[in-house]
Amino acid sequence: MMILLTSLSVSSAFGQYKDENLLLFGNFNEKWEVYCQRSSTDFVLLNRNHFKDSVSVQEMKDAFYKFKNVSVSKSAYTGFDSVRYCPLGESVMLISPLRDHSQKKIAECRGVWSWAGRFRLVQLLNQKGMPQEDLLAKLNNANKKWLQGEIVTLRSPRHYMGFVVSPLPYMEIYQDANLLGRTIYHSNYADFFSYAQCSRIILDGEWHSSVRAGARLLGSMIGINYSSNVTKPEKTFSVLLYEKSKSKSSRITYTLELLSPENPDAETKQLFENMKNFVEQIPSGAFKPYYTTDFRIMTGRYYRVTVNKCGWLVEDYL
Repeated sequence: MMILLTSLSVSSAFGQYKDENLLLFGNFNEKWEVYCQRSSTDFVLLNRNHFKDSVSVQEMKDAFYKFKNVSVSKSAYTGFDSVRYCPLGESVMLISPLRDHSQKKIAECRGVWSWAGRFRLVQLLNQKGMPQEDLLAKLNNANKKWLQGEIVTLRSPRHYMGFVVSPLPYMEIYQDANLLGRTIYHSNYADFFSYAQCSRIILDGEWHSSVRAGARLLGSMIGINYSSNVTKPEKTFSVLLYEKSKSKSSRITYTLELLSPENPDAETKQLFENMKNFVEQIPSGAFKPYYTTDFRIMTGRYYRVTVNKCGWLVEDYL
């Protein structure tokens, strides 16, 4: 019997605080309710077993100054198995059953997998990227008891200021090739704003495809609450939005730090404070954490903000 590895007894922050600060979202309150329902999955077991550490605020700030102008050509899948054939989209496989295989030749290979209800190995590549057809046939013709233990993936990973991230982790557990359980998720979005800007369901869209529009919606909401620089020069600054350290309460809150310019003028400082005030009123759970390929949780978002006579433009660095 297969079980779903979600902790249904754990009260989600989304449901617990779904009525908080709804006036902030204006006409999007109904979408907020639906977003809360779709984002209520808890990854308690997954977090406890694998994603035990988090990226500190200082490390996120340091990463901005190091990588803000760096163009990355390296694939987000480098060094890992991949799930290439899946109706839900491609994933990087962080924990592969090949890793602990008794045969060194197989353990050193990189696997390419398909998924249609369960994982299936479809290609085996050596360290030079050459297909190993004989080894693949040997594995697939065996009793497949090598398909054992936990398989952990991240859906459609993306480079982000030196990290490789995704808001969509996934795990299946096998014993002697039998599927025992899996985690589930119902939402394909990184945050509420990415979800709210969609007027229709995009069947073939990935989570990152809506991040840009979501950031623009965030900017529009800030502009509704705070006037733009109608008679003043355009101002541009960069910020880090992140989840505050949790207190005894399970409530998630957010705040903002100014990253650039390092010596802002008075007008930029005021605009930053306006945005920070807005962010600190955003309801709990509006931003999903990102999961990194080095098994950490990252709660930050990097934004470039432009304010001029046209309003507030917020752009995600993703």
